[in-house]
Amino acid sequence: YGTPYFSNYINSDMEPSDVRSMCCRLRLDLRELRKKSGGFFGSGESTGSVGVVTINLPRIAYLAENETDFFTRLDRLMDISARSLKTKRTVITKLLESGLYPYTKRYLGTFNNHFSTIGLIGMNEVGLNAKWLHKDLTNKETQIFAEKVLNHMRERLSDYQEEYGDLYNLEATPAESTTYRFAKHDKERYPDIITANENGTPYYTNSSHLPVGYTEDIFTALDVQDQLQTLYTSGTVFHAFLGEKLPDWKSAATLVRKIAENYRLPYYTLSPTYSVCKNHGYITGEVYVCPDCGEKTEVYSRITGYYRPIQNWNDGKTQEYMDRREYDIMHSTLSHEGPLPTIKYTVPEEILNADNAKETDKANAQAPKSETGIAASGSDVPVMYVKDHCPKCKGAEQRFKLAKVQYTEVNCSENMDIARELGIQQTPTIIDPDGTRYVGDNAAAEWIKAHNA
Repeated sequence: YGTPYFSNYINSDMEPSDVRSMCCRLRLDLRELRKKSGGFFGSGESTGSVGVVTINLPRIAYLAENETDFFTRLDRLMDISARSLKTKRTVITKLLESGLYPYTKRYLGTFNNHFSTIGLIGMNEVGLNAKWLHKDLTNKETQIFAEKVLNHMRERLSDYQEEYGDLYNLEATPAESTTYRFAKHDKERYPDIITANENGTPYYTNSSHLPVGYTEDIFTALDVQDQLQTLYTSGTVFHAFLGEKLPDWKSAATLVRKIAENYRLPYYTLSPTYSVCKNHGYITGEVYVCPDCGEKTEVYSRITGYYRPIQNWNDGKTQEYMDRREYDIMHSTLSHEGPLPTIKYTVPEEILNADNAKETDKANAQAPKSETGIAASGSDVPVMYVKDHCPKCKGAEQRFKLAKVQYTEVNCSENMDIARELGIQQTPTIIDPDGTRYVGDNAAAEWIKAHNA
């Protein structure tokens, strides 16, 4: 029946205790909660999301003149989304404290450990509508841009956490009806905007998924999705639409293990299509008339996170189902062992130059005064600034160890005064003795590249 979901901890730096999976897609990283709350015992059972705002990316791409304009428009909508979620949190907290949610107050007590969630749809159509791309998500150039967008949104959500003092995360919105609703209204307002189907009912592709009719090889799809789905900090899922059930449980077990061992994506399903006859029950695959009694059947498939009869789906999702190519597991080929290396994220040059100028100004204006003596000007080896429960920091540490780089490490969670004095906004940050800074996901790799040149 395709009911189970599988959480991947084999190629992730997370433990089962670090994550709570809720509803059909929402996954919460409890490490963020520990950083905020100080590690309350059992806090994972008192968390969730106060709400989700979904951003219509294809419209932004259609209206944007260039890449810089795209990010400007995206930032504006994200600012509005963050403010609206803050407003909602304020209102429901007031109602909770006024006694209007007595049962919630009893078992939950507070919304302080709940996330504010921002989601997105239509990354595939971003590529089709963007004047500087005009290529869908099957193209490498669009995939790299998609990664750039997701990284940009992650960083902005970190800014909101500091600004509002609340937890924010990025979700691949399930969008059962939103993909159709956004596309329908966009087509009415902008007739030449490109949607996922130009000849039938318009709809947008879910989050950063590939076009539904792209391939029958599940591993080809996984190779692309593994680079993108790992960038979400909240819910995301890969649905293995199978068409029919697998031959036996051993085939299912083999596929589940193969995905977990060779990919980093956090959450996936095996989703067969099946039919139900009111007289004879379960029938494998898409069968509209029962072969035994001739009665009309109900065909079930996963609309997003849950199974529903396809005759009850909205027009957009019905069109998506008609366009979909199911994966042929028996003829799918895994071309690598272990996860593929991640796509290199390149910060736009104008943003990089601006950030470097700001960092240089801060470094020049604020000479470190820490009594510990651990600062850029007081060390003859690079200093890596990290914080607790930071997966990027673990990766940077591992890179330096493998490259046998001698360095000093400062934990910003324990040395907030040093972090403030140096103006460190993001971890990991690596500062050379000459003051040069390397910041973010690729800090260690960029440092090694610069010093091996």
